[in-house]
Amino acid sequence: MCAIVDANVASELWEGGGTAAGQAFRKAIEQGRVPLVLGGTLSYELHRAGEPMRRWLAGLQLAGRLVQVDSEQVARRTGELNQATVDGEARCRSDDEHVIALALVSGARLLYTNDAALTDDFKDKTLVDAPRGRVYTTRTSGNLRDSHRALLRRTDLCSRGVAS
Repeated sequence: MCAIVDANVASELWEGGGTAAGQAFRKAIEQGRVPLVLGGTLSYELHRAGEPMRRWLAGLQLAGRLVQVDSEQVARRTGELNQATVDGEARCRSDDEHVIALALVSGARLLYTNDAALTDDFKDKTLVDAPRGRVYTTRTSGNLRDSHRALLRRTDLCSRGVAS
């Protein structure tokens, strides 16, 4: 399994202010159970999320827990998604085509976000499939639930051979 973390949940990862579910997600990545993928615009967004995030990403990189995806490939795929329409409507309902593009390029099928529109896009079979995208969210509660634990135990949420 491999995962993507959206910038809108960055503050939930840290002790002393984060959520129990956010900290469990962070620990699963740090322990090597869930590789984190990063590339394209999301790299920029996460680096802008503050010093704790920058230090964490650097530590993950050094520990081999961060999979860097070619930003050019992500940018190309983002452009394709920006151009894609269905009946004259944009395929992506969110303004996060770059996150969907990262999932498609990397094969990551687990996303931690609290963005409702991005959640809809990530779970849309016409956008993210084989396997379908799954969303780890704390939108209704930051408590660590059985559904969070189950997502962190899955081994089938990385379709392109990114280390798991």
